[in-house]
Amino acid sequence: MKKMIANLASREKRVAVLENEVLRQLVITPEQKRSTVGNIYLGKVTKVLPGMDAVFIDYGADKNGFLHRDELPSYQMTKNTDGKAAIGQYVRQGEKLLVQVSRDETGTKGAKLTGLIEFSAESLVYIHGNDYVGVSKKFKNEQIQKQWRETALRNKKPDEGLIIRTSMEKESEAVFLERLDSLREQYQALKRKAASLKAPALLLSRDSVLTMIMDEMSRTAAGQLVIDDFDASQVLKKWVQENQKEWEISHAPGPDNIFSEANIEAQVEKMNKKIVWLDNGGYLIFEETEAFTVIDVNSGKFTGKAAKEATLFAVNQAAAKEVARQLRLRNISGIILIDFINMTQTRHEQEIIDIVKRETAKDEKRVQVIGFTELGILQVTRKRTSPSLSEWMTVPCPVCNGSGKIESPETVAFRLERELLEHRKTDDEAVWVEASEAVWHVLLGEQESYRQTLEELIAKRLFVTFIPGSVNAYSIKRFGSIEEISGAIE
Repeated sequence: MKKMIANLASREKRVAVLENEVLRQLVITPEQKRSTVGNIYLGKVTKVLPGMDAVFIDYGADKNGFLHRDELPSYQMTKNTDGKAAIGQYVRQGEKLLVQVSRDETGTKGAKLTGLIEFSAESLVYIHGNDYVGVSKKFKNEQIQKQWRETALRNKKPDEGLIIRTSMEKESEAVFLERLDSLREQYQALKRKAASLKAPALLLSRDSVLTMIMDEMSRTAAGQLVIDDFDASQVLKKWVQENQKEWEISHAPGPDNIFSEANIEAQVEKMNKKIVWLDNGGYLIFEETEAFTVIDVNSGKFTGKAAKEATLFAVNQAAAKEVARQLRLRNISGIILIDFINMTQTRHEQEIIDIVKRETAKDEKRVQVIGFTELGILQVTRKRTSPSLSEWMTVPCPVCNGSGKIESPETVAFRLERELLEHRKTDDEAVWVEASEAVWHVLLGEQESYRQTLEELIAKRLFVTFIPGSVNAYSIKRFGSIEEISGAIE
């Protein structure tokens, strides 16, 4: 059974999705990092990139958005006659465009935009600027599926794209036409609003958290939702009633933290840890980079009672299931490389591929399982629409700059020695240095056995004070006479 816990009472919004009491998805949206996916803007073309068939759009964010030629209505409506003409024939610098965010900013990259504006209803998706009709493949009756395709083709305009969702299967054509007219009017109202504004401007902002909850509810006919925001609970109850869903919504007024009551808080704290333990004693190591994510599978404490191949295969089976869960839970996207433990039997590799495909089929984002490389690494891709959970919740370490490593005491100490040697010919009698204890111990050796030699080399008396903490660092505070340095330290 599906259950959602929505912690919306504070400025940071959090939603947990559980299936059979197991945490499957966690969405965290800090106020200053709220997702803009689905928002619609009036943007202005700032630069045309012929070599990339794309443009940069100023839509009001810190970074300009990126829009490919294929996402332009002007291209979509003429591509069958013009072929792949240069982007300059479809858009020009300084032109105003209606754009919608399809992927949030990630790392150094700006948001990905589309000019094909989309509006959604429970059973129908309306896309302006794209001549297209799609019908859900989940229809149980192929004949009804065909009828709906014909109905959509008969009622759409040339510059409209329509996607018929599964929930339309049992609806009437009158309901379809009513929803289509409503979505058309939403688009026309948007155009009227844009005509009265200067670019860049926000035209439509969508509550990404409520939208996510509604999307999750639409995938399942029934479930439970516990929410601590009264106004949001009323909006969702109305949505459930209008869309004939059997979701049970209960408002938790507090003051207790509903995540703590549901034992989710402890799991949230583990989300940024690199190591994930498996129930059988094996474990996974996650390494996220801007380019891709690497997941290493290790046998750990699991020794097994069968032959070696069977033991390693058992670890890989458990790892495959947990990897699929963690990708969705941590919202890891892009290129993913999974280093499973080497298996000698080809059929075992195929079974691992089948497990990953089966488990990732539950993911709302498109996941492609490419296959194993010659080195035994499974290649997977997952569609990126927003930053991963670690990008939302963490910042690069100011000490190691995100590398996870700092310079050793030896490296820092010998850099200090070289810097002191550069001043050996000055007339100063003494030098005052602040350094961490580890650096100072390396510089002067055991029981300061190297002090006299170093002072002779730099021709100065050394005075030291210690920097608290465990970071290996130093600072040359001052050069001067012995009296001046002594007085300054005192």
